[in-house]
Amino acid sequence: MMIKATRYFVFPVTLMTLILFSSCDQKPDLEAEREKLLMLHKEQQDAHLKENAKQLVDQFADSMFSVNRGKISITARDSGLKRFNNYFSNVEFKKWEDMNQPVIEFSADASMAYMLVDKQVELIYTNGENREIEENTHYAWVSIFKKEDDGKWKIVCNVSTNEPEIKK
Repeated sequence: MMIKATRYFVFPVTLMTLILFSSCDQKPDLEAEREKLLMLHKEQQDAHLKENAKQLVDQFADSMFSVNRGKISITARDSGLKRFNNYFSNVEFKKWEDMNQPVIEFSADASMAYMLVDKQVELIYTNGENREIEENTHYAWVSIFKKEDDGKWKIVCNVSTNEPEIKK
């Protein structure tokens, strides 16, 4: 009698365990993750147009690789904040718009992603001769994101290039 009761108990417990473990192995919701990254992309635009360095740098990992002008550098978040505060204090953005919708691809487990960006930027700055310069530049870049343990995406690497400036 004890053996029969144990057999009837073991089967439901085994079945429940299998269901529980199979639900833990669900595929990531790539569309939801894509929306999160597109929201970050929109926040980057807002940060540039409002010249808000903190809003932009909050998306960086603690240290971020950057590839630009033939050089690889590592930027800590605090030095990135200082650099963007300085940059934003010297420019006025007129336009920071996508030429095409960003392309986003994910790793199989959606713990990493990259975003290809095609952007038109118009800005005004004062040069060393105290002359106001208006720039219209076409940029393209790749941002590589890593999903942190808390589920937030952070930029771990950025590779950027631009067409030669078109001065007005």
